[in-house]
Amino acid sequence: MSKNTLYITFDGLSDPLGQSQILPYVISLAQQGYNITVLSCEKPAVLKTEKQGIDDLIKDLPIEWNYIEYDDHGSFITRYNYVKQLMMMAFKIANTKKISLTHCRSYLSALIGLKLKQQKGIPFIFDMRGFWADERIEGGIWNKSNPLHYIFYRYFKSKEEQFLKQADFIITLTNASLRYVMNKFPTIPINEKAEVIPCCTSLDKFDRSKTKKAKFPQGISENDFLLIYTGSIGTWYHTKEMIDCVLVWKEFIPNIKLLILTKDKNELPAILTNYSASQKQIIVTESASYNDVPSYLALAKAAIYFIKPVFSKIASSPTKMAECWAMDLPIITNKGIGDNDMYFEQHHGGILIKEFTTEEYKKAALSFLEQLKKNTNYRDIAATHFNNKKAATDYLNIYNALTS
Repeated sequence: MSKNTLYITFDGLSDPLGQSQILPYVISLAQQGYNITVLSCEKPAVLKTEKQGIDDLIKDLPIEWNYIEYDDHGSFITRYNYVKQLMMMAFKIANTKKISLTHCRSYLSALIGLKLKQQKGIPFIFDMRGFWADERIEGGIWNKSNPLHYIFYRYFKSKEEQFLKQADFIITLTNASLRYVMNKFPTIPINEKAEVIPCCTSLDKFDRSKTKKAKFPQGISENDFLLIYTGSIGTWYHTKEMIDCVLVWKEFIPNIKLLILTKDKNELPAILTNYSASQKQIIVTESASYNDVPSYLALAKAAIYFIKPVFSKIASSPTKMAECWAMDLPIITNKGIGDNDMYFEQHHGGILIKEFTTEEYKKAALSFLEQLKKNTNYRDIAATHFNNKKAATDYLNIYNALTS
């Protein structure tokens, strides 16, 4: 059977997520003999800086990269047009190449994969990632009281069932989300065609023993006890609660500092207006490309992030969790996200906060200081559960089964 496959993603290959969670697997599959055409949506500013590096990575491989330029602040109409554009591109590719499999990353891509299956009989993987429609409601992107948003929500929830039923294979990020969909749709044989593959990381790239430390950003010195946060600000992330926690911990660790490594420079200033000048002194912000993240993690004593504990987050597997453990860092986070509770309770990956209160932050500080006395190898957790080489093998086995 043809080894020509189509990979559709509304995340860009040039985004940090694309570079950590898409490219390594596409490259690995291409190295195993698959001819892969990638359709993606790229943000022009990021594409400008990252395109050459991606082209260099894939130039000698059977990977063809097609993309449209994408404005993530666009309206519903612009997003609908992006789906239409990618749909037309996908059908053109299917008409000119003998495509044996479509890999659809999340719900918008699955709309295209489903249509290709219905009209051309091409099998598709529903790589669902999270509960997309619920995420948009719970992240405040859509509002159910807005009639149009409510129509979108109902539409995608009905499509979710269709994707699960029609997909030839389903990939989820967490055991918690797999259990949920199996219980919700008992008539669909989900367990016979599904696998959990969490967000993994490169143990070669994120390796403290091989990483050259970044230069200390202004406002931080070698004598500081540095906590680090990496990634987006707002939507899912409780940035204010994280800062409040670090301020409480200052009572227990006087030389504590928080480095926020993010490209989101718009939301943070509004959050920081809640704090005094002296409180803000412990917070330093820096921007870095995905390739530089390990060198900043190498400066830290621990990582910290809080995620809004809402229903849709049972399907969440934070990439930063795998990266921080790979760098042998303990993590301070909150309960109720994906399979986190299991990893923290069984493998002692750091500190889980039960609620966002001063009292709970104080208890967590004491637990953390106790945890530091133990000789825990956090990298082992990443090596056992979040190694992207194992995930690449899982993807290969799925591709082989569906194209044989």
